[in-house]
Parts: sequence; C-alpha cells; structure tokens
Amino acid sequence: MNRRTNVSVGMGGTLVVIVFVVLCLMIFAALSFTTAYSDLKLSNKAQEITADYYYIHGKAEEKLAEISEVLHGLDAVGDKTAIFRKLSQIDGVQVDEENSKVSYESTGQKNQKISVTLNIVYEDRVYYEIESWNLSNIELPVYEDQIIELWEGIE
Repeated sequence: MNRRTNVSVGMGGTLVVIVFVVLCLMIFAALSFTTAYSDLKLSNKAQEITADYYYIHGKAEEKLAEISEVLHGLDAVGDKTAIFRKLSQIDGVQVDEENSKVSYESTGQKNQKISVTLNIVYEDRVYYEIESWNLSNIELPVYEDQIIELWEGIE
C-alpha cells in the first residue's frame, strides 16, 4: 500500500498571496501619491493667497501713511473743508466730510480686498482713528444649483 500524501499547497497558493500583496501595495502607493499631489496644489494656492494678502496689506498701509502725512502737523482749529480737500486729492480716497470719515480700498489679484474706514478726530490736533479694517472677497463665487437625480424611481 503506497500512500502518497502531498500536503504542500504548491506554487498556486503562494502565487495568489504574492499577487494580492503586490496589488494592495500598488493601490496604497497610488493613493499616497494622489494625496501628496493634492496637498502640494493646496499649499501652492495657500501660498499665493497669502502673498497677495501681504501685498494688499502693504498697499493699504502705504495709503494710511499718506493720509497720516497729510494730517500730521495740522491744527484742529483749521478749516475742516481744507483738510478734507487735501485728503480727497489722495488717489483712491473717498471723503465724507459730514460724518468726518475717510475710506479707501486696496485690491489684490486673488479675489480679495481690504476696505479701510477712518474717523477724523479734531482735538488739540487732527488725527485719525481706524474704524474698520476688513479683508473680504471682491466677488463671491457663484455656485449653480445642480440637481442630480440618483434614482428615478419605479414608474
């Protein structure tokens, strides 16, 4: 009685396990690559928006320095109309003489702007107080409502 028992699984079982492991590693590598690439695109966009913000912030500060330079050394007893006439000569500055306010905007290239409103104060000297310094979008994105019917139902 010759009993032959071959317990080994052979090459078939090992090959299936190896193919499964290699397939799983390839899927994880592809997922890691797409995640890293999307993170790179997001960080580049954030860097561009941040650089644009600092650029428009600098322009707003320069405009504020121009206004401060005009107001520096003026007496509060001077003619208010003359003060606002000098302020209105600065490019991009809107004056509201009735409410003693000055406003201007500094716009960037990445859909953002800084809006500044100043109160002009008359005490022993003429100076400004910042009422608002707001960063906002120039245009809000328009999202079209898309209704996607996933299931039409049974008729």
